[in-house]
Amino acid sequence: MTEWGRSCVFTRTVRMRPDRFAALYPRGLDRMRVAWEHLRIPGPPAEYALTRTEAEHPDPRRRFARRTIQEILCDGDRLALIDKASPHSLFDLMVSEISDPPKATPDAVAPVTGRTLWRTGLAFVRFVSDPDVMRRFDLADGELHLALNCDPNTHDRESVQAAKQFHLHLLYWSGRMLKPLESAGRFGDVRDARLRRQAIDPLAFLGARLIDESLAGFELGIPGARLEKPDDRLAIRGDRPLGCLIELPGWQVLADPAFEALIRRLHRRLETLAADLLEVFTGQRRAPLPWHRHALRPIAEIASGLAAQPWSVGTRGGLHALSRALRDLSTSTAHRLERADARRRMDLMTLNQPCYALNLHAPERNRPGARLEDAGVVHLTIQPKLFSGIGGAGLLGLGGIPSVRILRGEGCWSVDSWQHRSAFQRAFAQFNQIVQADVADIRFEPLKRFSDPHTGWHSDT
Repeated sequence: MTEWGRSCVFTRTVRMRPDRFAALYPRGLDRMRVAWEHLRIPGPPAEYALTRTEAEHPDPRRRFARRTIQEILCDGDRLALIDKASPHSLFDLMVSEISDPPKATPDAVAPVTGRTLWRTGLAFVRFVSDPDVMRRFDLADGELHLALNCDPNTHDRESVQAAKQFHLHLLYWSGRMLKPLESAGRFGDVRDARLRRQAIDPLAFLGARLIDESLAGFELGIPGARLEKPDDRLAIRGDRPLGCLIELPGWQVLADPAFEALIRRLHRRLETLAADLLEVFTGQRRAPLPWHRHALRPIAEIASGLAAQPWSVGTRGGLHALSRALRDLSTSTAHRLERADARRRMDLMTLNQPCYALNLHAPERNRPGARLEDAGVVHLTIQPKLFSGIGGAGLLGLGGIPSVRILRGEGCWSVDSWQHRSAFQRAFAQFNQIVQADVADIRFEPLKRFSDPHTGWHSDT
């Protein structure tokens, strides 16, 4: 997951072996259940498709204008509840910082902004757990994820954080929507080498161990929270999520200022880890310019640098294997990739670091008699990314399947379905404003109303 990844990319693509990263994957991975073609989510009605201005304007308030449900003023920052242009579910939205220039990381925003974002995530959990809301929107037997992607330094290829604003995806799938997962397959049955690497990043397992070891002695600051040791066998069986795992004692911790501080401190630790590894692999600590990657040091020098680090023998062995698999990115290859299609760039060109997906999920199904809000354990996972451009909102564990890919834009929702979605979103925005009404240092702007796909969200006045 670390900065070394930004330095490297395959150049001899014709002779590339699909198993070059095989040494980084654990034994038994072929048995892991995956669903990479099953969960197909339509896009918005055609009239709601992004305009050129919405796709390209540098000011996020202009880009999101037709999709902004409500703005929240937080001290010096500004958050917005946004109806996503390419949804991951019928029942989703995101809360995003909308400054220009963007603030991309958990420590770039003011603490009050981070606290408001996480309280909004908690409000979403409470909202979908309400039995009346479950009945009104047919949410029973569903699952929820709160997903945050962080990739501030990749500007030259498809990224897990396409919009560099600090933002959180609020995601919910009803039980009916999860039914296709019952026919999930196995990793070993997938023959598309590019899909395999995108959906199970080369750092999926090694990176989790590396982050876990980097957090030795790290104070979580939340009573009852604990760092769980990686266990590849349990992850492959689906008994624990992929990535570095922190167990939290329930959803209520999201309202604690210590949680915002934890996410901020975790990011800083990951930044330091990334810079340390970049230095080991390349002798540099800062991100390269776009369409460049720092040159790799000789293998012997990398080995010497790894030997000086405090990681376990197994982790250093994995990093040695990684150093043998990576190749330098020449200037000519970078120019070709700049003109190539997205799949080729994502397959051959590494992401700059730190790059990770952070997810919050409780594996219980949401039912009126067993509400998601009451879950005793919540999983906070950090999944590092080296090649995969699929973020934490599009690649996650659902329905007991460790790796589920959300296929977006599969057809279009009907206008009636989109109106149903907007009713859900507006009802949540009203709920969120009520539960945070007395919080100091924030102010809610007027709530908008969805008119039609062409007009989008607009003020009543």
